[in-house]
Amino acid sequence: MTEDDVEMLEATTRRPADHRAAAARLTGFADEPVPGDEPSPARLLVAAAWHREQADEPAAALDLYRRAVSAPGNAAPDTRCWLHSALLTAGLANEARQLADEIRRGGPADLAIYEVVGESYEEAGDLGQAHRWFTMGTRHVDVDALDAQDDPFGYALVRARRRVRRLLELPLDALDDMVAPIPWLEGED
Repeated sequence: MTEDDVEMLEATTRRPADHRAAAARLTGFADEPVPGDEPSPARLLVAAAWHREQADEPAAALDLYRRAVSAPGNAAPDTRCWLHSALLTAGLANEARQLADEIRRGGPADLAIYEVVGESYEEAGDLGQAHRWFTMGTRHVDVDALDAQDDPFGYALVRARRRVRRLLELPLDALDDMVAPIPWLEGED
């Protein structure tokens, strides 16, 4: 099993029955890892959970995300981010917040973690927590070198923060001014 195999399944699977079959296949590989397999069991279980979501089986997906957190390896940027998102989708906000606090206490430096957790909160409609996570992440951005080409993750994080600040009707600040306006949200061309 390679990462390309996992991505090919995601790109080509369309019908619920095929998503279920893909999830079963990926779970099988995760349960019986073979030396030389590129994706870790955690990554395979996260991919299997995504397929269960596509098959409209959220409970099965949530179970797989839970398994992924304790499985060997990682699903970038942090396996717990995917469980956090699934918990919010399942309406388990308290458990999601506890997991987010655990992630935060670890002091992650990977900007993608802040972006994924923030976006999960944004999708769940918790703009206050989304703003908090985006803002925490921007503390790790080199604002003197902020550029969409040179630092796409930092730029995306600052832009996501700007988007949420606009939705919260907060005034723009100096950091917001460093990224391009969001036309559909800000009425700009």
